[in-house]
Amino acid sequence: MDMSLNKEARGQNRGFEESVEIIKADLSKDGKTLDITAVYLKEFGAKDLANMDFLEGLTTLEMGTNLIGPKGMKSIARSPYLKNLTSLNLFYNKIGNEGVKYLATSDNLVSLKSLTLSDNDITDEGAKYLAKFLPLFTNLLRLDMRLNKIKEEGKNALREIQPKTTIKQLLLDKEEGFQVKTSGHL
Repeated sequence: MDMSLNKEARGQNRGFEESVEIIKADLSKDGKTLDITAVYLKEFGAKDLANMDFLEGLTTLEMGTNLIGPKGMKSIARSPYLKNLTSLNLFYNKIGNEGVKYLATSDNLVSLKSLTLSDNDITDEGAKYLAKFLPLFTNLLRLDMRLNKIKEEGKNALREIQPKTTIKQLLLDKEEGFQVKTSGHL
């Protein structure tokens, strides 16, 4: 059953004020970490989050299992308040190839050191597109692409771009594309 036009399925039944309450309840006291895993913000909740100026100091955003979709990803990628993020976990958000394009071309997310895009219906097309832009993410050390629909062509594109990036760990399905041992933590 396609529920893409259903307002509740897209998170529109929640108002901005309710979204603010949810976000503030899960925001760390220092304002640097937000864990909203499985809150199911969906598309409109992601748009609300992207417009919350009090998140300007946020460095870690754990928002797996929120089903934000590509339009929610677009809001996150374009948010002027999320420029300080160093860790972004988007596990199971159904962003797909379209969402990857918004993320890959975002000027606001270039501070990321760790990016999790597991289980997002990303195919070779999205992986190849992301690979083209990975050299612009000059701080990125860890990229998790597991549980997507990426075949050898997409995996190879990600592996081949590695020498042109700072990525030390790439996770692809049950195998690791590459991992460079470091003395510190990722």
